[in-house]
Amino acid sequence: MTAPGTETTLKTAECEVRIIRQDQDGRLRLEIQSPNSGAPQCCDTEFSLPVIEYLVGRIGCSHLADVIHRFEDKGVPATLKSQLFSFFAPEQFRGKRLLDFGCGRGASTFGIAKLLPDTEVVGIDLVPDSIEIAQNIAARQGVGNVRFLCSPSGDQVPAGIGQFDYVMLCAVYEHLLPRERQTLMPLLWSVMKEGAAIFINQTPYRFFPFEHHSTGLWFINYMPDGMAHFVARHFSKDDPSKYSRAIQKSPVWEDHLRGGIRGATEWEIIRNLTRGSNSKARILQPRSECARDRADYWFRKTGQSRFRLLKKGMASAFRITDKFLGTLPSINVDVVIQKQAASSPKP
Repeated sequence: MTAPGTETTLKTAECEVRIIRQDQDGRLRLEIQSPNSGAPQCCDTEFSLPVIEYLVGRIGCSHLADVIHRFEDKGVPATLKSQLFSFFAPEQFRGKRLLDFGCGRGASTFGIAKLLPDTEVVGIDLVPDSIEIAQNIAARQGVGNVRFLCSPSGDQVPAGIGQFDYVMLCAVYEHLLPRERQTLMPLLWSVMKEGAAIFINQTPYRFFPFEHHSTGLWFINYMPDGMAHFVARHFSKDDPSKYSRAIQKSPVWEDHLRGGIRGATEWEIIRNLTRGSNSKARILQPRSECARDRADYWFRKTGQSRFRLLKKGMASAFRITDKFLGTLPSINVDVVIQKQAASSPKP
């Protein structure tokens, strides 16, 4: 396809996908029509036609729009860009290596690779099908600074992956079971160079009054596990996702943990990373002109037009908790932790 308005149609037994080129930049609009359905599902994408053809053949049409929306979600790249460039200047990533742990099909990995074209980005995930899809997308899309590897098990990382300057966990930590946090986080720490940094974002704060990730319930974070399990099963807010509903009703507490019901705190993350040797870990403060500390960084991300005075008051309170307790008890944990050299002075 060359000119805007050019169309291609892919037909399968389950659906018909009409692909229309939107502009000279190559963006495509997909109209996915299934038999006996009403209006077609529509989505726009930067993916090339070969990628769309591969995805239609690989995953079919029923979830095609959802998968593409994940890659096109502007919120994820915006979150990644904000965190990466608030704590490090763009030139500090050039020629470096970044590990995207728990990458899934690569939505966050491709977002990082686009932001950091001169950085080698390695995506790791436990699910072989997800890694295969990510590898095929990278090959067909022509993304040269990424590669994807599959973990051999839930408590290991691939052998011989080398050392990294940066590690990213984007909406991942909350899905690790307690025993995996204690096993995997030290492994990630071990592949980080001295001076390297690990970014963690979109993980719910463990003791925030409202549990927004899995149940939509107030105060469940303060309940012991048995009581939290009972309340989650019987009183969770309805979720349109069949996957989420299945977790909410599961009689197995570990399913709820895998779904992300228990978030984290900065203290727990550092303790698991260092196996309790916290002296080598330092929570970084942002270095951008817009934010003088983590409280400012939180305030800038909240959208300051509504409830501005309230949010400024909360930022002032967070500044105190961060200084004396090393934590920002906001709805999500958003933290960057640096691995210090053994000889580095304490901050």
